[in-house]
Amino acid sequence: MPGGHGFGQGRGGGRRKMFFLEACLLVLLQREPGYGYSLMDGLREFGFQTEQMDISILYRALRDLEELRLVASSWSDESLGPQRRMYTLTPPGEAALAEWMKALRQQRRELERLEAAYDAVKNNV
Repeated sequence: MPGGHGFGQGRGGGRRKMFFLEACLLVLLQREPGYGYSLMDGLREFGFQTEQMDISILYRALRDLEELRLVASSWSDESLGPQRRMYTLTPPGEAALAEWMKALRQQRRELERLEAAYDAVKNNV
């Protein structure tokens, strides 16, 4: 994974949770550019309970992705209110997302094999 970001990093699943958040953000940005609160709304699709989520976690993930050059941001003055920081997916971000999805699919196949082996043993007992 780029910059050491990926599965199993860190203890207690914290890195895994952040990886999931980052991957979801990249998918949302692959669809269209977005700003913080629009991305927060989009996270509901992936099961996040955004009403209980601190927005600073989202911005931290976006900053991390920007440091890795997977997303880029710029100030947008399109809104009637204050300026918003708009985030877009970069070409390296698209490549990283494709790599992450490939790794997730492989991990899913491995988990399905483990589950099938467990079920086979359990049913034979």
